[in-house]
Amino acid sequence: MTAGQRARAQAPKIAKMEPLWERLEANIDWYDKKAKANQRAYKASKIAIILLAIGIPVLAEYGAIPGLHDTRALLVGFASGAILLIEGLQALNKWQENWILYRATCEGLRNEQHLSFEKAGPYAKLRPEAAQRLLAERVGALVSAEHSKWVHARSDKTETTTGA
Repeated sequence: MTAGQRARAQAPKIAKMEPLWERLEANIDWYDKKAKANQRAYKASKIAIILLAIGIPVLAEYGAIPGLHDTRALLVGFASGAILLIEGLQALNKWQENWILYRATCEGLRNEQHLSFEKAGPYAKLRPEAAQRLLAERVGALVSAEHSKWVHARSDKTETTTGA
C-alpha cells in the first residue's frame, strides 16, 4: 500500500490537507504517466532502429524481388531513411531525457508524500499546519526545478535546430 493509499484510508486525519494532497497525487500520476510514455517511445524507437540496422545487410544481399528493377537499393534506402527519421524524432522529442527527468521528479514527489505522511525527515516534529506548508513548498520546488530543466532542454533543442 502506497503512502497515498494509506492517506485515503485515513482521510479524517488529513482532511485539512486534502486539496494539497490531491494536487500532489495528481502531479505524481502525471509524471508517472509521462515517464512511462517517454520510456515506451524511447525503447520502441531504439528497437526499431536496431531491427532496421540488422535488416540493411540482409536486404543488401538478399533483397532482390523478382520482376522489379534494383529493389535492393530501394529497400536499403528505405531502411536507412527510416533509421534517419527515427533518430531525428528522438533528437526532437528527447524521449530518453524526458523519461529520466519525469521519473526522477515522480520519485521525488513520492518521497515527499511518504515523508509527510509518516511524519519523517523534515516533517518529523512539525505541527500539522507547518508540515502542510513545508510539503507545499517542497513539492512546488520539485515541480519548478523539473520545469526549468525542461525549458532549458527545449532551448538547447531550439538552438541546435536553428543553428544559433
